[in-house]
Amino acid sequence: MDHQHLTAQLEALLRETYGLWGPGWVTFNWRNYTYDHVQRVRRLATELARRQGGDVQVVELAALLHDLTKPFDGEYQTGADGKRIVDAQGFWHNETRLPERHNDITRRYLALGLSGSLHNMSGAVLARELLSTMGVGSMTVEQVARAIEEHLIPPDDASLESHCLYDADTIDANIGLPAFVRNIYINLHFYDSRRADDEAPIAETLARDPARFLAPYIHENLPRWARGKRQDFVDKLTTSAARDLASARLDRLEHLFAELAEELPHVTPGADHSRIDLLLHYMRCGDDPSIWDETERLAHEWRTPDTPLPTCDMIEALRQEMLGRC
Repeated sequence: MDHQHLTAQLEALLRETYGLWGPGWVTFNWRNYTYDHVQRVRRLATELARRQGGDVQVVELAALLHDLTKPFDGEYQTGADGKRIVDAQGFWHNETRLPERHNDITRRYLALGLSGSLHNMSGAVLARELLSTMGVGSMTVEQVARAIEEHLIPPDDASLESHCLYDADTIDANIGLPAFVRNIYINLHFYDSRRADDEAPIAETLARDPARFLAPYIHENLPRWARGKRQDFVDKLTTSAARDLASARLDRLEHLFAELAEELPHVTPGADHSRIDLLLHYMRCGDDPSIWDETERLAHEWRTPDTPLPTCDMIEALRQEMLGRC
């Protein structure tokens, strides 16, 4: 089987597998997030592999399968003190979350007794079985499984392919415009559970007085979030290509956040397709959203003479980052 045919089959299998769980949130993710995330990591990891001289095909297969068993991760386990339980490496323990329906992947997971194992370990086990049955050579299978196993924390002797996958996974979840849109959804998801009793639900606030939410979010939350990502993640990246790309994405974000803060007092939300309107659009499309699908729709529907150039540029920059090109 040629590589293109193989990856197409794996994509279809992933869509089917992720769809076996119902919609809804678990920890900081929602159902449609995982497939989108995997595709972004795939594109970014292969770009890093090209820049660093790694095996692009191994990296692409590992990226496609690195979260193969992630949907089984349920809510975080907590101890008697209410704090999350972590292992010796600092990984959180999750409850096992079973699907509503089954396919070959979920049946293999249960038959192999993988419940309770970290998704990098269970994913490596299933990737070995899956790729072997699809006729992939044993050396490639082992390289892919190793990269999946090492993608949470690469050991000192990790392969270059493992480093490319780890860096791409870290960047996508934390640094850049896709991570910013994810931050929007995370903030909205947790807003109602944390708001004071006398405050309106977030849907009502966004409908009646969006500036009440947007002002502190843009002026305080986003700059703090970007500073934290620069401080906590850039130095942990393991390839020079990833550090360069992450720094460029953060520069872009910080520039955008400063401009949004300047724009906010001068726009009428819902009236002019401004970048503030763009944020509100994502905020109001929070029912199991696909960041890729929604951005592609906006790129088509907002491509009009009336849409300001900065908004078009922001949509296109988001698309390019999701394609792993910048």
